[in-house]
Amino acid sequence: MPDIPDIINPFYEVRILSVTKEVQGVSTYILARPDGIPLTYRAGQFITFTAQHRHKEERRTYSISSCPALNEPFSITVKRVENGYYSRMLIDNAQPGDLLLSTGCAGLFTLPDENDYEQVFLLAAGIGITPVFSLLKEILHTKPATHVTLIYSNRSKEETVFYNALQDLLIQFPERFQIAFLYSSAFDIARARLSKALLPVLLQEYGKANKDKMLFYVCGPFTYMRMVLLTLEELGINSAQVKKENFNTEIRNAVHVVPPDTTTRTVTIKTQQHQYNFPVVYPDSILQAAKKQQVMLPYSCETGRCGSCVAICSGGRVWHSYNEVLTDADIAAGRILTCTGHPVYGDVTLDL
Repeated sequence: MPDIPDIINPFYEVRILSVTKEVQGVSTYILARPDGIPLTYRAGQFITFTAQHRHKEERRTYSISSCPALNEPFSITVKRVENGYYSRMLIDNAQPGDLLLSTGCAGLFTLPDENDYEQVFLLAAGIGITPVFSLLKEILHTKPATHVTLIYSNRSKEETVFYNALQDLLIQFPERFQIAFLYSSAFDIARARLSKALLPVLLQEYGKANKDKMLFYVCGPFTYMRMVLLTLEELGINSAQVKKENFNTEIRNAVHVVPPDTTTRTVTIKTQQHQYNFPVVYPDSILQAAKKQQVMLPYSCETGRCGSCVAICSGGRVWHSYNEVLTDADIAAGRILTCTGHPVYGDVTLDL
């Protein structure tokens, strides 16, 4: 076998500095690299961890709850998932001083570079608040002309993560920040759960800008996000104004769709330091083919749901068997997912 360059060495250790219980089954972990190198990220992104489980490598992503603009200590907030081995390990056993193996921060659930919007609606359910909390702090502290409304669904006040911190932000930014707390245990069932009927009412009640000057960020369980996204579409909100984030990528149900072209193609990966070429033979995706050639690329969910594996296509065409994270604007900008991407109609060049 020829020598294969390390195109990316994604692995590094992070140390748990402290653990803070938020509510039952949810804790915040402050992390830092032992080598002193800062963990760089954008508000709304996640960090990926890797570990050996049942004799194979598993990767899990957790949203970052800290805000880089405030120079806060890097933190993640994790909910214990009954069938999630990594979240159970963190909640049940992790202690300050423990080391975790990470492949870095990524994600597209971030604020746009252009500041031509006037109001942001943040819609979160349960632990879906984690990346939303990071975005919220970023907007309030760095976008003084932008109004923010948080629509936050939980079973009860006692189970509401960051409740006190959110109240503090209400006091600090009374003119620009509003919260609609929805509790499924509430006596008033009309305002207990976010629904197709209630969402338009809340948008009318809290709206501070014209519809075309609003942005929407949605994070929560699948059925919750589906309802919100369909309702926004019916209300005439342009898809370019909406971003969503899956907060549980431990569910791995790959979608199998045959590409329009199954011919073996060559993919060229370019970074600032390296270049490597390898064949992609159907049914392998670009990521699967790279792994077989021992070319280390970033990834996590492997099902087109998280965005860890995003690359820029600078030559050729990539077809996706599944995509939940790239918007039309992302695709127009050349972004592709290697985990569900297949080269079609010719060879492909990717920039990382």
